[in-house]
Amino acid sequence: MTAEERKLKIKEIGEGKPVGTGTKLKYQGEIREFNVYKIPLEFLAYNVENGRISSLVKSYKREHGDLDMTKDTDAQKVAQFLFESSEERNKKTMRDLAQNGQLEPGIITMDGVIVDGNRRASLLRRITESREFDQTTKDKCSYFLARILPEDADEKEILRLETSYQMGADCKVDYNPIEKYLHTRDMYDKSFSIEQIAEYMGLSSSKEVLLNLEIMELIDSYLDTYGYTGIYTRLPRGCEDDFLKLNIALKKIRSGKISWIQSDELDEVENDLRLICFDFIRLEEKGDFDFRMLASTASSNFLADEKTWHSFVDSYYETSADEEESTEEVLNRATNDEEAKRLLNQRDNQWKNNVREHLMDSFRDCKNQLENKKEKDKPVALLKKAINALSEINTETLASANNKEDLLEKASEIQSLIKDIETSLHD
Repeated sequence: MTAEERKLKIKEIGEGKPVGTGTKLKYQGEIREFNVYKIPLEFLAYNVENGRISSLVKSYKREHGDLDMTKDTDAQKVAQFLFESSEERNKKTMRDLAQNGQLEPGIITMDGVIVDGNRRASLLRRITESREFDQTTKDKCSYFLARILPEDADEKEILRLETSYQMGADCKVDYNPIEKYLHTRDMYDKSFSIEQIAEYMGLSSSKEVLLNLEIMELIDSYLDTYGYTGIYTRLPRGCEDDFLKLNIALKKIRSGKISWIQSDELDEVENDLRLICFDFIRLEEKGDFDFRMLASTASSNFLADEKTWHSFVDSYYETSADEEESTEEVLNRATNDEEAKRLLNQRDNQWKNNVREHLMDSFRDCKNQLENKKEKDKPVALLKKAINALSEINTETLASANNKEDLLEKASEIQSLIKDIETSLHD
């Protein structure tokens, strides 16, 4: 059904008898009363810009092109995004809708685009298509209760309403972390003020809005680095905290609060930290890895010590990963959405396999440096560590080693250090 066809149907419904009256809604700066109408689901269209699934929609568009809500396949894809965004909670809401019906009215535009209630409408439609429910329940759930906005509702007012009624007030279903950052940026790009964004999104202060914009900038920079511009589904799970830590560290560098960094080195250190942290975020390493060692300025972490930091950076740049197949080439090989996801996962996994050993060796070496530095006044303990490490070398394989020059250089360095220790002991 086209937008114009939906508009004619909804206009006809709006001229009929409402099922509810007197519901209040803040619209274009003033409180107004709206009637509630019973709208057949087939007269409605999902809001493709819905903040709940923004990352999924933007990623899909980047990979496959625009979504057209007049096409059943595209509408089903958006419904799938809505359901999978919080599957367990949606199943619970479905059971509640089937048993009790829709208790709170939504909001739609005059041409049937859902402003508030996309999730509920998708679940009602899911009930009508399911074999799990009887016909009486399906009939009850084939309508959506909604207030109809006037024809003069513009894009900015629709975004404000969606934000206020979804992100600002909907505590029933939490948004995925990435969505709040995307929504903040979308509102900022639509010329909402920082104060308005904070109010409509229910944020604690303007500072939280600015923080969201900073994190969004880091997220975009991360995706750009690996050829994933606009594909927000390529963000690793649980990466939000790492971006927050990185943002704090970058701000400390820029403000000159790390004493060893000279003013003419600020950009270099910032760029190095950003790239290194991005690689470790993508690597998704667990176990003995601690992201705070990289993106924290505490005294026990890499950035706090100039020598340790430079050693880590030098080690990081010693080996570079092979050039990856471009994202466009990968997507061009995919024949459907699932295959695109599989091929992009394969691209990430191949990169991880190529860099994991080198990145983790660099990390462990510098972590050991910091731990050894804490014991600098315990020479016996450090010498025992050195002896234990050296004694584990398999000398039988050294003759066939392909990096003999490097090994000889390290052995010479060890001999020089031993000589210095002996000299100090004989003084």
